[in-house]
Amino acid sequence: MIKRIFLIFFVIAIGFAVYFSFPNLFHKNNIALENYQKTLDTIQTIRKNLKNKSTEEKGKAFTNLMVDKIFPYWYGTPWNFNGTTQKPNEGKIACGYFVTTTIEDMGFPINRIKLAQCASEEMIKNLVSKENITRFSGISMEDFEKKIIKKGNGLYIIGLDNHTGFVLVSDKGNYFIHSNGYFPQEVMKEKLSDSKIIAKSKYRVVGKISADKKFLNNWTK
Repeated sequence: MIKRIFLIFFVIAIGFAVYFSFPNLFHKNNIALENYQKTLDTIQTIRKNLKNKSTEEKGKAFTNLMVDKIFPYWYGTPWNFNGTTQKPNEGKIACGYFVTTTIEDMGFPINRIKLAQCASEEMIKNLVSKENITRFSGISMEDFEKKIIKKGNGLYIIGLDNHTGFVLVSDKGNYFIHSNGYFPQEVMKEKLSDSKIIAKSKYRVVGKISADKKFLNNWTK
């Protein structure tokens, strides 16, 4: 009996060792990565055609392109505190680098490394205008979701005590998209209400990037 229990724990330990030593074996998504550059090229064409559109139209396009064209390639990319990869599912990526790299891939002129390494609130302040930034402290997860829903559909950058990522508010649901340092340690999309990382954070700052006129004008110029 004791030998059987020992064998079970041994097998589990080996499984975890393999999982964390060779994460790409488990995290590869089904999207052909060779198509990523083609996708980026298509986005640049769309971006240029948005130059004379309204802020609302630009914001919707930015959100849809990030959610439908950029993020899916990155899902499953392994997280690492020092991860700096610029290619989805090749190498590893930290939470801040996930935010700045995907924004850079959209064609926005950004100091990817500098902003990824600074505090998340500073990163948000560098990208989003003051009027589109909101801070929350000491409120429940339920109240937080209600308040952000009131700010309207779109894409937000969120800064937490020790983490950052994107929040998507939409008619189809609200989600947290981030490079997750907890299990399963990968870029993922989860329901906002299920996020333990956000729930545990005492301080939350959000910048509605998809509504920011200055950001969107710089993106489309």
